[in-house]
Parts: sequence; C-alpha cells; structure tokens
Amino acid sequence: MITLYGHELLRKCDVVVYDDLAPYELVAALPSHIERYYVGKRAGRHSKPQKETNSLLVSLAKEGKKVVRLKGGDPFIFGRGGEEVSCLKTAGIPFEIVPGVTAVSAVAAGAGIPLTDRRDSSWLLMATGHEASSASLPVPWEEIAGLKGGTIAVYMGVSKLAGTVDKLLTGGSDPNTKTAVVENGYTGSQRVIKTSLKNLPQECVEKNINPPAIIIIGDVVKQMDQLNWKTPGILSDKRILVTRPYEQAARLCGILREYGADTLSLPTIRIEPYEDFDGWLKFEQLCQVIIPDTTKEMINVQGWLVFTSRAGVTHFINELFERGYDIRCLFGYKIAAIGPGTTEALLGYGLKTDLEPDVSTVAELSNKLKNAYDFKGKIVIRVRGNLSDNTIEDALNSEGAEIVKLTVYRTTIPEWEPHWLNAINETPPDYITFTSGSTVEGFVKIFGKVDAVRIALKSSIISIGPVTTRTAKKYGIRVASEARQHTISGLSDVLVRYAKTSIK
Repeated sequence: MITLYGHELLRKCDVVVYDDLAPYELVAALPSHIERYYVGKRAGRHSKPQKETNSLLVSLAKEGKKVVRLKGGDPFIFGRGGEEVSCLKTAGIPFEIVPGVTAVSAVAAGAGIPLTDRRDSSWLLMATGHEASSASLPVPWEEIAGLKGGTIAVYMGVSKLAGTVDKLLTGGSDPNTKTAVVENGYTGSQRVIKTSLKNLPQECVEKNINPPAIIIIGDVVKQMDQLNWKTPGILSDKRILVTRPYEQAARLCGILREYGADTLSLPTIRIEPYEDFDGWLKFEQLCQVIIPDTTKEMINVQGWLVFTSRAGVTHFINELFERGYDIRCLFGYKIAAIGPGTTEALLGYGLKTDLEPDVSTVAELSNKLKNAYDFKGKIVIRVRGNLSDNTIEDALNSEGAEIVKLTVYRTTIPEWEPHWLNAINETPPDYITFTSGSTVEGFVKIFGKVDAVRIALKSSIISIGPVTTRTAKKYGIRVASEARQHTISGLSDVLVRYAKTSIK
C-alpha cells in the first residue's frame, strides 16, 4: 500500500533510502540508475544506527540528488520521521513530507476489525509497546487502563507484551477484554490470534507470534467474525519467489495473491532496450522497398516477422514508433510467434499471428515454418534478444531465406540487495517460478550454483515450459511441475494444482 503520489516520486528519484518493511518489489522494480541504500530495522537487527541514517540523508541531498526516504507505513507514526526531518531542517535541506498508510489501518482492515465503531468504540489510541531508549517518553499504561469505550492499538509490542498486559491489568483493565494480534498483516502470511487480554501473552508464546505484529485491544475485535473478508486461499502462508522481470511479473503476482500467496517479486533477469544500428538500418531499407513514398502503391514483398518473446514484441513496437514508423510499414509481412504469450502481446498492438507452433520452442517454430511455407527468396526479420540462439536463422537460411537479425532488447543480471539474498538463503520460499531459461540462468548466477541448488531443493520449482525445465535440469535443479500451456495463466494453474496435490 503506497499512495499514488508517493509511487510517482519513487520512480523519479535519484536515490532511495528504504526500511525493512518496504515491500521488496517497490525497490526491485526501480530503474537500474537509481541508487539504493538499505537502512532497515527489525527487532534485534539494525543495519544502521539512526544517527547514521540521518547523516546519510543529509550527505546524499548535499550531492544534489533527489532522495526518497521510503518508510513502512506512515513516516510520522512510529516511523522516526520527525527526527529525520529535524536533522534535514538543521542542515538546511529542503524536504517534502508524503503521508502513507499507517500499519494499524491496513492491518485492522485486513483482519476485518473496525478500529472505531459507534456501537463499540468512539476513540482510538495508538501506542508503542517498545520504547526505543531511556530517552523515550513512557507510555502511561496504568492510566490508559482506566479508559472505557475505545480501542487500543499497540505497535512493536510483541517482545514486551507480558509487561504491557500486566500494567493494563494492574491499572484496572477488564481481564476478559477482547484482543487480537495480527502478524504480517495484509500479506499472504497473515496470522490472527483472537483471545482475552489476560490470556494474550501466553497465547502469543504458544502460537509463536513474531514481529511484525499489531496488537488490537477492545470490543471492536468481536466484529472479526462478521467482517473478516480475507479468507484463506489454497496458497495462504505460502511464499512464492517470482523471478521474471518486474514489468512482466505484475500479472502473475496478482493471480497468485488472489489465491492467498505471499509473493516475492525479485527478478533474476533485467530486460533493457538494445540499439541494433545495423539491424534497424536493414529494416528501414526494407520498409522503403515496401513503401517507396506516400503516393505510390504498396508492394507485397511476402516477408516474415518472427517473434519469440513478449519482450521482443514490446521493444520492437516501441522502437518502431520512436523511429517515426507505425504499424502500416509492416504491410506485406506475415507474423510468426513462438507461443500464446507472444501472440497475446502482438494482439495488444492489433497484430494477428499467422503461425504458432503447438509446442513453444524455437525448434518447433523453425520446423513448422519450414514445413508450411517456401522461404526461397523471402525476407525473414528475426526479432530477438542478445542471448537468443541462431536455431531459426540457420533453419530458414538453409531454405533460401534472406535473414535480418534485429536485436531489440538485452538481458542482464540485476544486482540483488544483500538482505534479499540473506532472506532467501535463510528461509527458502515454498515455491519458485521460472518463466524462461534466462530466469533460471540468472537465479544460478545470483546465488552461485551450490546455493541455488540447495535453495531449490527446499522449494518446489514450477516451470513455464520444456525449454525452462531443460535449463533447470542442466544445473541439477529438479522441477516439481511444468505448465501444460506455456503462459502465465498456465503457470499459475499448474502451481495451484500442485499445491492442492501437496496438501492431500
């Protein structure tokens, strides 16, 4: 949950300084030129003292950079935002404050608890259950205990819960007051415990509740039974690593979240535009053959455009438009696509596919083209990435075609933040999805072969198709299940089917 304005600023900054509770994907999705600094804090685990974070913000700003300080929740509700702004003010650094969605609002909504309700609560009190230092103002729990008719929300309170409850009871709180603890609120890993105030500490110990968690105390908790809308799905409590490039991952993550999954969108490859001067020069020369000028009739040269990925379609069309052309210059070309996903991407631009193989591999595409058409003297524009092999080019060249290699994108390996690596190493996800051989290659390069295989052994690997599966097997990574239809929908379907089988 991030505001639209906050998201716009995040995409336009030079540097992001971010906390532990900021979703991985917000940072992983940033363009590679944006600098990233992790200053996260968890119970017993601080990457940087607060003073160092303050100094970092000042020094980055003094370098003339646009800095986004990305915090979990709202910066001014238990977020140390006031301390950081005071430091910036003292240093003469101009700043802007963008409000966020504070944790208790999101967590309570996810658990179906109205924080205020005219039937049960006319006020809301938010307090920290963990004073940061001896300089922090103490929370007057005994006095709060005497208040009636409202809701108390406790942040960062798990580690000192027994002491907090003891103070409330000593101050006169009803031992049977309804309470709830929500761990990992509003995520696929959300857990909720509902009990009485007196039993709360023991219940949290027995159920092994850990931070981050919000404690909600008051009669509004009883409404959970009626208002709880976040029903567990087949993938609830399951962490799923999605390795495809972020701009292509949103749809898969959305589908998996509908089944209750906690998705980790951490791409193992990055796809960037590639400027192929020779390829585009040849293409433009061919366009002039097709359309000599705007007044002459178009001549059908009976050429072929061959696409083997969504990325190829997107980057080809974008570059086509940037060069001043439009779809009309493709007159005279038939279009071949490797599979349903690529065909779908073409349809998005109003282009229908003339040929698609039954099995989504370059070998099958080459064979189907050779068997269905005469390529002698025909032009074939092979739209590709920098890592594509020459299977199609060689096959059609042997049939007498004139091949134009047009590289429109390049695949690189993104740099993962150290704490992302640690998180996956320490607690491997329940599932890892691979949507191409390149995503497998990237995973192995990021972790190293030994750790990649070890992590994969502790996870269930879901592959989008046979080429991806072969790449995984090459590294000794066992694939648990492979999609029957080589699309994102096919991948999510087979994952859900596999999850149901595993439960049985």
